[in-house]
Amino acid sequence: MPTLTLAQIAAMTGGRVIQNGAIETHSVVIDSREVKPDSVFFAIQGERLDGHQFVPQALQTAAGAVVSQLPENVPGDKGIVQVGDTTLALQMLARAIRQRFDFTLIAITGSAGKTTTKEMIATLVGTEKRTFKSWGNFNNLIGCPLCIDNTPDDAEVVVSEMGMNHKGEIATLAALTRPDIGVYTNIAPVHIEFFGTIEKIAEAKRELLENVKSDGTIVLNADNEHVMRISEGFTGTKVTYGIDHAADYRATAVTERGLLGTRFTIRAEGEDRDFELALPGRHNLANLLAAIATARVAGISWDGIAAGIANVRPAYHRGVVVPYRGATIYDDSYNSNPFALASALTLLRQAEAKRRIAVIGDMLELGEKELDYHRDSGRAIPNEVDVVIGVGRRAKSLLDGARDAGFVDGKLHHFDDAQAAGAFLQDFIREGDLVLIKASRGIGLDRIVTMLEGAR
Repeated sequence: MPTLTLAQIAAMTGGRVIQNGAIETHSVVIDSREVKPDSVFFAIQGERLDGHQFVPQALQTAAGAVVSQLPENVPGDKGIVQVGDTTLALQMLARAIRQRFDFTLIAITGSAGKTTTKEMIATLVGTEKRTFKSWGNFNNLIGCPLCIDNTPDDAEVVVSEMGMNHKGEIATLAALTRPDIGVYTNIAPVHIEFFGTIEKIAEAKRELLENVKSDGTIVLNADNEHVMRISEGFTGTKVTYGIDHAADYRATAVTERGLLGTRFTIRAEGEDRDFELALPGRHNLANLLAAIATARVAGISWDGIAAGIANVRPAYHRGVVVPYRGATIYDDSYNSNPFALASALTLLRQAEAKRRIAVIGDMLELGEKELDYHRDSGRAIPNEVDVVIGVGRRAKSLLDGARDAGFVDGKLHHFDDAQAAGAFLQDFIREGDLVLIKASRGIGLDRIVTMLEGAR
């Protein structure tokens, strides 16, 4: 974060200094296990845990803490700021930092691909500008402000995700920070449990473009009808990207090479340029097109973009290739929804392998029609897939859909949890197999990858 005293933090958050306001801090943390000597610890009260119970532990190392409840027996050399609501204070600090310091803020939203696109944008923009990005998928009402709060003094560009589970969340985040550039990956039936229809999801996603700066730019996926529809009334600058539709940055001559990645030509700014992406699949190509368009809006040269593309790597558990006893594991276990699953299965279908095995876990937050979505996804599994392994209670409906599509029972297996599926796979996988592992994060299929890595 920018160097700030606790007195400055109090002023920025509407709090009051209890002791040692002159202490300087350089980072904001909400996890007492991550504090450093120059950290200020925000005691966030969550649904399961109250950060105030960890204040004594945090202050063993941290320079100070922001609290709503005053702790007892605070060491005399530590600073304390009291606020009414620590979560609100975290957000107010982000707004104040955004107003006080001069950096370009790029905000990314969408139903799938946000984190991968964020990583790609940061990689491309980082070739020519000092770039800071949010870590992991910190994109909610706490994670997004926490990213802004930790922006280094010398950052020229900050790249952050903005996610949502309910209407109004993106509006809150974007209104706090007023992005210079808003990026849309896609809009699909994700978190539909909380919205009911994809149209309502789209309207909630619109909150980002409604809160970019008045002279800002939005970067839009021309291949997604919902993205294009919500942008119709936007009067600022629009930049589009796509594969299947006309766009300002359009991929042509696409050659998919399975797990080796994708060769393509990008037609933009009156010229054609050839590139090669190491990450496989059209969904990753779409993410890269978003990153290229955003990087150009941010002023990055084509040479910088080329250098960045050469360094693009998959994010953690998001399309990582793992060798296993002569077979190949495609670890895409971090998250899933019907849209993302279809993209991953297309990649599995295209790849060369002795056997193609799809390990598919439950997809969460799909609402009252969740079993219908799973059954439809099962019906859409390509017949090039040799074996389908479902994990979780909802995956039973997916296997039912696969049966409807003609898969015989000998090709279908079901397990209640990741542990059981992993134990089966250790002996089932053979040399030359390609194994896709895909599920929502809450199902924990990353544990399968850990089990297989440990058994190599």
